[in-house]
Amino acid sequence: MAEVFAGLLCGYALALIATPVVAVALVRARVSNPAVARVMPAGTSLAALSIVLHTFAFLGFTAAGMLLGLLLNGIESNSPEGGLGSPNRLFTIVVIAIAAIAVLPIAAVLPRLRRPLLASGLLFAGVFGWLMPWLATLGD
Repeated sequence: MAEVFAGLLCGYALALIATPVVAVALVRARVSNPAVARVMPAGTSLAALSIVLHTFAFLGFTAAGMLLGLLLNGIESNSPEGGLGSPNRLFTIVVIAIAAIAVLPIAAVLPRLRRPLLASGLLFAGVFGWLMPWLATLGD
């Protein structure tokens, strides 16, 4: 159960980090991207946009964190060895692979977004791959 709660906390932390970054990026992209300008007209409030983004980020990242917590619980019972700076090496490798599969193809196709995508993938891998197993050990 500690693993699921650690995943929930890590997901909420990512939602708090991602909301202002994505909101500001969308407002800036409105100037150069006509598709974003159609979805978000010039009078769109940054606060209202942040509330909507945070709602979706909170639901998405906490759900992902709880699912990864269940995965960590299953892996911990079968393969509890530490490594790579984490209490559970196999789980950390799985999370790094998930982040790479999600980010690298998009970063290869969209070179303009390469740096933010790689940074977000590293943040995801760091929070869920390293921080989450350490938080789960505090609950034991």
